[in-house]
Amino acid sequence: MSQKIRVTQLFDCADVAKTLVAEGRRQGQPWRLIQGPWTRGGGKAAYYRFRAEQLLAYPGTSMWHVNMGGRAVWARGALSRPYALTLHGTDIRENYWQDQHHQAMKADIDGAGHVWYATPDLREKAERARPDAEYLPIPVNMAELPAWAPAPRPRVIFPSRWDASKGGDTLLQVAADVVAAVGGPNGADIVGLDWGDRAAEAAELGVRLIPKMPKQQFLQELAQAHVAVGQVAGILATSELEAMGIGVPTIFADQVDGYSADLATISVSRSDVGQAAREALADPVTTSQKLQGPEYIRVHHGATGMIPTLEAGYAKVLGRSV
Repeated sequence: MSQKIRVTQLFDCADVAKTLVAEGRRQGQPWRLIQGPWTRGGGKAAYYRFRAEQLLAYPGTSMWHVNMGGRAVWARGALSRPYALTLHGTDIRENYWQDQHHQAMKADIDGAGHVWYATPDLREKAERARPDAEYLPIPVNMAELPAWAPAPRPRVIFPSRWDASKGGDTLLQVAADVVAAVGGPNGADIVGLDWGDRAAEAAELGVRLIPKMPKQQFLQELAQAHVAVGQVAGILATSELEAMGIGVPTIFADQVDGYSADLATISVSRSDVGQAAREALADPVTTSQKLQGPEYIRVHHGATGMIPTLEAGYAKVLGRSV
């Protein structure tokens, strides 16, 4: 583009905006990010700080890029600018179709100059709400991923939170299957995050819960795993993609359509996850070498290649606005 567009991203989801803005700035783009007040502890002081930062950014911002449907009210109000919108999951998977949220969600989507969605499973619903919605994969910052360093004791990690959006009852059943297949006093260490409204049930099944922690510490935990077991909602979220990027063999159950044929996961049905974990633990190094997870992530989820897509979308937003 002949003239760079000054974009401010509002809010973030799983570091997607942070990663894209950092890469854009590395490529000379005048982009910035303003985090939501909940990342600052919530409360009135955090809200006023968010609004103050938006007010300061407003004169030098050509357009906003809002992350998560339901939040674009901040792009349309007193500090109105044209805006793009990324749908991240629950917003279009559930909220758009619920009476109590539909009006606000529809206003966000209809008012956006361009709409992206973050995972392939969202395509059908995103295109029903907005026919020109475009898939923009979750970016992974390979530079922040630690080297794979499996722990002395075999370890299987569940990197997603324990709640309905990640599989709910089915995820707990898969956890029970994995514990039965490879756990026990003389078996693998089965680890998961103490996060989500079903976490206590996972612990009762034999999953050792670790507390929520800063991202770099969590990535180090991921790097100590011999095998990762993804959520069973048919999609790969950021934590699964990061495990793949580190090189941890990652089991992916009941994947939805839309992923490439060279997907670097152990793709099985949910009923076969326990067996897949046992087989992967038998020789995780060889399994990792065969999967080539880091190379897959570089090609399909590297932020570098996503900048032109963002540039084109931003140009579309301003073109629609004039």
